[in-house]
Amino acid sequence: MSSPDNRLPAESPNNASNSNAAGSISEDRTELVRLEKLEIGYGQGRKRKSIAGKMNCNVFGGELVSLMGRNGSGKSTLLRTIAGLQHPVRGRIMIEGRAQEEYHRMDLARMLGFVSTEVVRVQGLRVRDLVAMGRYPHTGWFGSLSAGDQDQIDRAIELTSLGSLVERDLDELSDGERQRAMIARTLAQDTRIMVLDEPTAFLDITHRHEITLLLGELAREHGKTIIFSSHDLQLSLKQADKIWLIQEDGIVEGAPEDLVLNGKLEEGLLQDNASGGLKMDPHTGDLEMHKEFKHVVSLTAGSDEIRAWTIRSLERSGIRVEENKKHPVHVFAKKRQDESTWRVEEEGRETDFKSIYDLSLYLRTIL
Repeated sequence: MSSPDNRLPAESPNNASNSNAAGSISEDRTELVRLEKLEIGYGQGRKRKSIAGKMNCNVFGGELVSLMGRNGSGKSTLLRTIAGLQHPVRGRIMIEGRAQEEYHRMDLARMLGFVSTEVVRVQGLRVRDLVAMGRYPHTGWFGSLSAGDQDQIDRAIELTSLGSLVERDLDELSDGERQRAMIARTLAQDTRIMVLDEPTAFLDITHRHEITLLLGELAREHGKTIIFSSHDLQLSLKQADKIWLIQEDGIVEGAPEDLVLNGKLEEGLLQDNASGGLKMDPHTGDLEMHKEFKHVVSLTAGSDEIRAWTIRSLERSGIRVEENKKHPVHVFAKKRQDESTWRVEEEGRETDFKSIYDLSLYLRTIL
């Protein structure tokens, strides 16, 4: 791979603004990224070590792709390689139909933005200043910002809902706010492709959902093509258009539902599950430990909601629930507005409960 200084200028029309109109995803089937027999690793010269290879997959315009795999499988290395921050060991990466190494570094930066896991901590750096840094491929580090640049900065701030925080210093932000600012910086860069290394790492559950929903909105409503790594299986199943799953012998790609149905997702994520105790629920995609039930009760539930949570709690306690048979211990579950109640019938006695916690404790004592 040639050095960045020797790269040829890009001829892509994307040297100008790359923004897509909202809703353009349905018409954009341009292949923006393709990996061809890609092998990734680290080190220099003869000391170069390959950590993953035989990668053949692609991404189309407006797609949200979740990169998944076990710890140490090479997710961060792959994303950094796609972003041009390190060289492949073998194979090549095509960006909009052209080999990545043919692009000049600055031209590549106009096409692809990267958000790393590193936390930016610069004293006195305001949110707006950070977002403005995304314009450097268009102005250079010391270039002045034009009215068009300011418009792009304002748009990035609006899309990430940072309007009330633009004058705040970065060190005054929460983790979720700081991550939104990092995404806004990449949006200001105005690239068709965004690559993010674990954007939800270290965030609480609310902010993880907010960031993932934001990425989905940017892809589906604003035509961005987004590749992000994640360990959050459920968010990836719900939000991603496609999953790239790194395995020992290459990479498997497909819609989340396809990879659950054909067993590839379970196989790839549970390669180290030596005991075999961890299984993927084929209906929900949840990973669950295999349970040995020591007791059984029957259940009549007034709604699907209370039924699901009651079964979940009792199964966790080692109690199998059957709904089509009447057992000596029978549970009735009802939910009315904000109040849930349970009644246990056993040997002619009835006992009422107002929480699943108390219900479970009681059943564990009598069974």
